[in-house]
Amino acid sequence: MSREARNPVFKTIAILVVFAGSAIVVWAVAPETLPRTHWSLVALAFAASLGAMVTGRAIHLGPAWLVLMAIATPSLVLVPVYRPPIWLFPLAALLLAGFYSNGALEKVPLYLTNTRTRRQLADLLPKANGTKPIFIDLGCGLGGVVSAVARARPDADVIGVETAPLSFILAWLRLTLFGPRNARIRFQSIWHTDVSQADTVYAFLSPAPMARLNEKLRAEMKAGSIFISNSFAVPGAAPDTIIPIDDSRQTQLLIWQM
Repeated sequence: MSREARNPVFKTIAILVVFAGSAIVVWAVAPETLPRTHWSLVALAFAASLGAMVTGRAIHLGPAWLVLMAIATPSLVLVPVYRPPIWLFPLAALLLAGFYSNGALEKVPLYLTNTRTRRQLADLLPKANGTKPIFIDLGCGLGGVVSAVARARPDADVIGVETAPLSFILAWLRLTLFGPRNARIRFQSIWHTDVSQADTVYAFLSPAPMARLNEKLRAEMKAGSIFISNSFAVPGAAPDTIIPIDDSRQTQLLIWQM
């Protein structure tokens, strides 16, 4: 099974503090023989960034958290030295909140589904039998799954819901400008999403909401439909089927029949 790190927010912050703090200390206490140029400071900052990313990868943080570390680590090293305009700080905070707010508020970070898994999801959606099958991606992030499944299955209605503001905006623009006509994106909480007509519901969330989500889906989804969780199990409810994905993350799709 894919081993996504638990508590990714805390672990990301801890890695940022360790590597950015170490780089700042090295710069402050290094002997005079160390060239103190702009380029040496930049090199130190990006070495810290590389170290943070390697550590994050080693403890199985998702790609979105690695991207965050790649940006934030050198920023934390360079900002105290170069002291950019004060308005950049609230702007950076807003940008980060736009992508990662769900990680802090609902313990549901931004995870991105890879290409092989997207192809498998399209294959798992039932074939049309008089009516269009409906696929719903709960917490669709940047809309990659919605776009891929909709293109692979033009006979289906494919819907994504997302509440992280910038993730939603990018997903909406992506699908509106370049997506197939059978793909839709909604700014909507997973807890307020009507899944009663869905044939397949997909989620790549975190361990935190799985028990509550299972209760919602069991109460609302129609008989014969399926729920697919990428990697994360439902406590106390063994999946009916497990499909391994041949990728670097050792992804598994856990499937429950409703």
